Amino acid sequence: MKKHPFILVVDDSKSSQLLIKKYLSSEPYNLVFADSGKQALAKARSNTFDLILLDIELPDLNGFETCRSLKKEPHNAATPIIFVTIYGDGKNIVKGFEVGGADFINKPFSKEELKIRIKTQLDLKQALKDLMVAKEKAEQSEKLKMAFLSNMSHEIRTPMNSIIGFAELLTDESLTKEEKEEFISIIISSGQQLLKIIDEILTVSKQEAGEIKLIDQNIDLNKLLSEIKTAHTKLIKDKPVELYLSIPEGNNPMIVGDKVRIKQIFDNLLSNANKFTNRGFIEFGYQLSDKNPEKIKFYVRDSGIGIPENKQSTIFDRFAQVEDYMTRNYHGTGLGLSIVKNLVELMGGTIHLESEEGKGSIFWIEIPYRPAKTTKQTKLTRETPFKIQHIVADWHDKTILIVDDFEQIYYFFEEALRKTGARLLYAHDGVEALEQYNEHAEEVDLALIDIQMPRMNGIDLCKAIREQGGKIPLIAQTGLALNINKADALKAGFDTIIYKPIEISTLQKVLEKYLNNG
Repeated sequence: MKKHPFILVVDDSKSSQLLIKKYLSSEPYNLVFADSGKQALAKARSNTFDLILLDIELPDLNGFETCRSLKKEPHNAATPIIFVTIYGDGKNIVKGFEVGGADFINKPFSKEELKIRIKTQLDLKQALKDLMVAKEKAEQSEKLKMAFLSNMSHEIRTPMNSIIGFAELLTDESLTKEEKEEFISIIISSGQQLLKIIDEILTVSKQEAGEIKLIDQNIDLNKLLSEIKTAHTKLIKDKPVELYLSIPEGNNPMIVGDKVRIKQIFDNLLSNANKFTNRGFIEFGYQLSDKNPEKIKFYVRDSGIGIPENKQSTIFDRFAQVEDYMTRNYHGTGLGLSIVKNLVELMGGTIHLESEEGKGSIFWIEIPYRPAKTTKQTKLTRETPFKIQHIVADWHDKTILIVDDFEQIYYFFEEALRKTGARLLYAHDGVEALEQYNEHAEEVDLALIDIQMPRMNGIDLCKAIREQGGKIPLIAQTGLALNINKADALKAGFDTIIYKPIEISTLQKVLEKYLNNG
């Protein structure tokens, strides 16, 4: 509710006070009157005013002395003072500004003049206040962002150091098989950690741009949560922490929602719980209530270090956590909970925290419960994650064109497809790729094309091939996850798109679809 401005009117003339009161009767102002300078100072010491109308000729202190004293009061130092006087000559006007006055009104004055001068000073004061608030927020935001960037540099360099360091160690020919396997495991783990950091930054960027769209699909909730438990059990296997999944007995709901985003919410909350829980337990699950059948309530509870009460109001703020003592002592971007809150609200839900320092935390999430129309109940099964080191297929009669300005990507495809017998052609950029395609147009069965390349990018290359009548499958492969989506790729003429880092299982599925049906 907007507060009505408080105005102190200092004038020893009752008729002047009455006139000002009458002129301003239609305005939303609270008027306070003082008959002398000393009385004005007494009221200013115990009240904060938005504006002061001050007569120069007073029975004790004159208006200039009163103004000078008022400006020494901390809570009224910035209050604009308008002198109202019959002595509006140049000398008095100059002196009035020297002691801190903001404006002058000469007696006799009109109603319109009084109102507009008061409004102007109040608007200027509010504008200055808004500017100062904006300045403080900008300075705080800049401070937090700089701390965030510093933290990001550390978070990115740490896994990169492991990737580069252990990759160099692998060149040692005296390594045992066990040592090589250990080093490779560390490189893969560090790569996954780096990918998670990048994904979080991209998610935040998409949220700020309003580009995240929820995709409705039928979800076997118990199966999804079981898969999440399996994945996170592996992450805490070296800690004295038990991970529990709590599913209401007799319930196996099929719901409508965005499976990827629900998984992302639990991944962030469980990773957060794992980070701050050194021993004890982590429990997650959901609750259904007959009292509130339109909502489903998820939760993640842990016995970790808890969150201090003075930090709980900012725990979901973006960037705010980077200065938190927890973030300095524990790895992480400080974006996870902000991402969770935004996703929950995008689903039309709410999230809140209960925590006590030293005794753990519990995050409650409530979103609309939308049962799927199908009545089919899917039996809960424990699936073995699909693992593959090389693509196994017989493509001896196939030719694949690889287009990427990073030769390492070509080597990845070469190794992944080594056992298939496929013939590979390589082009460093779009111009070279178009030459390769024109030379081998009758032989090429499929092309894997990077989007961002020198001379001619992947989009232009795809359009050029299509304009020449090329009907082979064209697969976009890119690291521009934020800028290029599947719709963009299809519009350019691609058949589909895959994102880097490319998982071999994903690559195999795409190639099988387009090569085996060709």
